[in-house]
Amino acid sequence: MTTQTFWRRQSTIAGAVFLGVWGACVALLAVSGDNFLFPVSSLVLFGIVFSGLAILLTRKTDAPAVPVEHPKRESLALLAYMLIYTFILFGPLFGLLKDAFEPGRAQDSAVVAYKLLVHLVAPAFLIYAARGHLRGILDPNLRRRGVLLTLVVFSLVMIVAVAKLNSTFEQLSDRGLSGPAIAGWILLAWAWMSVEAGVCEEFLFRGLLQSRLTAWSRAAPLAIVATAVIFALVHVPGFYLRGGEAVAVQASGLPQIIALAVAGLGPIALMFGILWHRTRSFLLLVLVHGAIDAMPAVDRMIRLWS
Repeated sequence: MTTQTFWRRQSTIAGAVFLGVWGACVALLAVSGDNFLFPVSSLVLFGIVFSGLAILLTRKTDAPAVPVEHPKRESLALLAYMLIYTFILFGPLFGLLKDAFEPGRAQDSAVVAYKLLVHLVAPAFLIYAARGHLRGILDPNLRRRGVLLTLVVFSLVMIVAVAKLNSTFEQLSDRGLSGPAIAGWILLAWAWMSVEAGVCEEFLFRGLLQSRLTAWSRAAPLAIVATAVIFALVHVPGFYLRGGEAVAVQASGLPQIIALAVAGLGPIALMFGILWHRTRSFLLLVLVHGAIDAMPAVDRMIRLWS
């Protein structure tokens, strides 16, 4: 069997698995009368359109595999850490941290420091404890063919698309801000979210977990899907415990919240998994992730730093 044939077969299997899980989640939401339109739009935009664009832009990119010393041992260690991460570190401990500070600069700075600790420092220590290493993760790789173009295209598309969905440009104009001021606040929010969300989540989920699962399973498409589902699932406690009315109006109970997280966030994580596999550019993932989260954070940046 040729490498291309093997890749196509594994991609078909992985795609079928993901669509099966996604379809079951959407069916549950539809039957329960909950919000299934967000998962549908997420699949179309991120799972199909943007993932397809990622493959198109990187069709000539030759990205090497991330070297993993002990695939099984490191994968199991990370999966065990995910349980602690999900139910303790981002459950009660994260709540206690936020309650210790009044909303404002101090709280936001403490949150970023805590996220760096649990997403970078702790899992990196865990990998070293398992006698592994971090080589091949943090390289920007912007000189690799197609990477810089992919970075520019995805960053601009994400910023503009999210801004249009949230009417961010109109809201900023209503504040009486000038064009340069609006651009400045967007760049600040982009930089902040690239650290808070991009660096933290992409290092843990794509850089560490997906790379280890790929080496262990020897099937990159399956590792991409598995990481996407895990990424979505670890957000469930946060949705359930901290979502409040914003989640309650979309999902009526815990099973529906799980379905909403998997079906809604899964396609986004799938896109990031494809970008990571095809570029191996950590900087690209960080900036694109930050671009997605930047526009909703602009108002918070203005309130914090103006």
